[in-house]
Formats: sequence, C-alpha cells, structure tokens
Amino acid sequence: MKVAIYVEGITEAAFVYRLIGEQYQWDWSAFRMECLHLDPAKAASDLHDYGDENSKDYFLIYDSGSDSAVSSDIRDRFENHRDNGFDKVVGLRDVYSERFIDLYGRQMNRNHIDSFIYDMQDTLAQYDSTGFIRLRFAIMETESWLLAMSDVFSRIDHRIDAQWLIDRVQIDVNDNPESAYFHPFSHLVDIYTSVSRTYSKHWDEIKEIIFKLSQNDFDMLYNSGKCPSFRDFVDAIFI
Repeated sequence: MKVAIYVEGITEAAFVYRLIGEQYQWDWSAFRMECLHLDPAKAASDLHDYGDENSKDYFLIYDSGSDSAVSSDIRDRFENHRDNGFDKVVGLRDVYSERFIDLYGRQMNRNHIDSFIYDMQDTLAQYDSTGFIRLRFAIMETESWLLAMSDVFSRIDHRIDAQWLIDRVQIDVNDNPESAYFHPFSHLVDIYTSVSRTYSKHWDEIKEIIFKLSQNDFDMLYNSGKCPSFRDFVDAIFI
C-alpha cells in the first residue's frame, strides 16, 4: 500500500502521523512514513521520516498549509503520484473555514455541510473518475475528533474528567462533537483555560495532546458511532 495524504495544517499532519504510527504499533520495520512541507519547520524534528525503505506500506504526509490548498495541491500532484505507483491520494480538511462561513454563515445545518462537501469532492472528481483521489472532511474540525476522545484530557491534567468538563466548560462527553459544536477549536481552548493553560496551535501545544493519543483512543472513536467523518477518513486511508 502506497498512500499520499494531504492535510491542511500541522495539527492534522501530527494527527495523521500519530494515527498511522499507532496502527502499526510503531514497528518501523513494517512501514515507512515521510512528511513534507511542514509548518512550522521545527515540527520536522518530531514528525521525522523513518521506516523500512523496502516496506510495502508507505505513507507520504503533505502539509498544504491551508484548507483551500488541499484540493489544489492534490489536483497539481495526483498524476505524478499515480505515475509513481501510489495506490491512492487522500485529502483531509475541515468543513469549518472562511469559505463555509461566507456561503452559509455560522450555522450548523447538515444540508449545508453535505452540500459544501459534495461540491468540493465533485470539483476534484472532474480530474479523476477512478476513485484514486479521496477527499475527506473533519466535521466541523479535526478538534471534533479530539473532543470525542475525551479521555486524553486527563493525561494533560488529572482534574479533567467527565464531571469537570460539564461543570467548567459545559461539554458533555456523551454528545457527538461532530453535530454539537460549530467551532470545536474554541471548546478545546476552553478546556485548557479551565486548568489555567493555553492552547493556541503552537507546535508544543499541538504535540502535547496529539502525542498522547493511543491506538485504544482511535479504536474507541472508530467504533463509538460518534464523528462518522473520522471513520470515513480512516477507511479512506486503510481500505
């Protein structure tokens, strides 16, 4: 399996890096992973290229740097990937974006979300009708998936349990973040603020939470029925 994965930012790059590594239990003899165009550059020292060059499973993670660039980068590069033996190209971007707000305002309407996703996917499908390109979306943001894996917050601060989340930030762990929160990132900020910490997408903050995720967290979310967009993305990579 040879897969190129285009993401919109460093949070998503770190998330995908962790997802794949945990899938293989960090057995670098079983796979190879390479990360390109990382921003900030210092993330490259943590999301390092490694693995068996002769492995049949190879993953290229490309940080496009913005939500709008994911599709254009895929469009410009997918033929090269196909010519070089890749099995598929997967894109990951958030629904939450300036483009979505310009089109639909600050409302979580499922019809609007579906229309937004369909239009983006349809645009890329004009270049590829074979299913080689698989553009996927986090609804509304990748932070939705982190909120759904709420056990990870207790690894950041032992006080952050289910009751703390309800009392301090009005987050119910039984809710589906994908349908409950229009701007999930802001709720992640609230959680950090509740323990007198900051979360502003600096690399040290990103890797602190992402690198605490385990295969159990990913499996739990995949099988939970919450955040179907996560399951859809995982399937796009591995199936």
